[in-house]
Amino acid sequence: MPDATGAAATMPGTTSGATGGSSDANNNAAALLEFPPITRDHILHCSYDYWFPKYRTSCIKSRIIPLTPDFVEYIREDGIVLGDEDDQETDDDEVVWESGPTNLSTAQARSRYEQAPDQSDSDSDEDDEPRLPPNKRFPALHQTIKDTIAELDGAVAPKLNWTAPKDAAWISTHQNTIKCTTPNDVYLLLKSSNFITYDLEHAFDDCTPVAGSNGGGSATTETKTTETAGSSSALQFKPVLVLRSFFNPHTALEFRCFVKHRYLVGITQRDLNHYDFLLKMQPALVAKICQFFNHKLRYTFPDASFTFDVYIPEGEGEPLGRVRLIDINAWAPHTDSLLFGWHELNEWKVPSGPMLGTASAEEDVPTAAAQTGGVVSDDSNTTDDDDDDDDDDVIPELRLIEKEDPAAYNFSSPAYSAHKLPKDVVDASLSGEGGMREFARKWKEMVEYRGDIRSWEDK
Repeated sequence: MPDATGAAATMPGTTSGATGGSSDANNNAAALLEFPPITRDHILHCSYDYWFPKYRTSCIKSRIIPLTPDFVEYIREDGIVLGDEDDQETDDDEVVWESGPTNLSTAQARSRYEQAPDQSDSDSDEDDEPRLPPNKRFPALHQTIKDTIAELDGAVAPKLNWTAPKDAAWISTHQNTIKCTTPNDVYLLLKSSNFITYDLEHAFDDCTPVAGSNGGGSATTETKTTETAGSSSALQFKPVLVLRSFFNPHTALEFRCFVKHRYLVGITQRDLNHYDFLLKMQPALVAKICQFFNHKLRYTFPDASFTFDVYIPEGEGEPLGRVRLIDINAWAPHTDSLLFGWHELNEWKVPSGPMLGTASAEEDVPTAAAQTGGVVSDDSNTTDDDDDDDDDDVIPELRLIEKEDPAAYNFSSPAYSAHKLPKDVVDASLSGEGGMREFARKWKEMVEYRGDIRSWEDK
């Protein structure tokens, strides 16, 4: 795989494999590269509620729920307080996180810890009124989430505007996936995820300040500041919760695609493991993705440069089925370039011409959060009857993990392992604020005890 900082720019050629390298290294190096100006609109156009209505026929069945300031504040808070509905499922087959005080109601558990006689003065200063569980704190939204899960056949995968809580799958009660069958499953994943925090706090970090402009464009115009309850900070977008029908994809058939000035220049595996069968499918994969791009995205997405993720399931009676659009991301340093390097992507030469501009304003899509909160139909979806005489001057390069590549042996390396926590910390956080205080007290005692032992040994 080309190094993000040293690869020479190359013209796209026939499909090929890639070896070596690290996507983390690519992303670190990307922060040092000079990107074309990145505006707030570039980021907002990649928000799920912005592009989904236009491309919904190519997407996984989804529902979009506008979020209230109370919910955003709940996600930002320390500790994990879950709903306490009587009908919450507690099957023996599921992992049961409650132990000790958490078998009581959340308020009772917190009260018991807050009344502990050995609390420090600083702990007492932080005492607050017990936080209500989600089903009582925002009952209407809680019920909407519950009803939406039922509508989508009882199992969903959640995400916010841009990001899914994949780094929190390890805490899920559904076998290391982001599958959710109850509102509590959704809350647990969102509150345990660093990726979700990125959406709320750092979505516009890569943006280039533009003098005398507030971002411009339809997305910025339609997106107003949302003040969060009890917080001095403000969100510069309308937060939404996306619930998609859950399914188990064959991760070998997930691909990230790079579009530069409306030319598809690169395609890469998302799962960085070697799969023999992909080598034989390279021509079919490139053809499928190119056809999808030309018919659906090339002239309709408002930005000329962006990335998009697709899933191509196995077909019935043919090797590959219908292409599904999974996500759209900005051409920006925070987007993982995987088997490519951002250096070479930024230097990649494509034909110059009228397609360097963006789509016209009349193609902009209304924000779904401003609508009903559900799927918004859009009759302007492009169809396969679009002009098939598009210039195919650039043949995208497909990069796959080759067998001899060290990155091909990642099966034993859990994804997002850097985001995991010891189970003791998880259990304590699930007990609420009191549980974390008790954990901190015991940790302090243990550290002081070990310090005393070392002092005694040094004498």
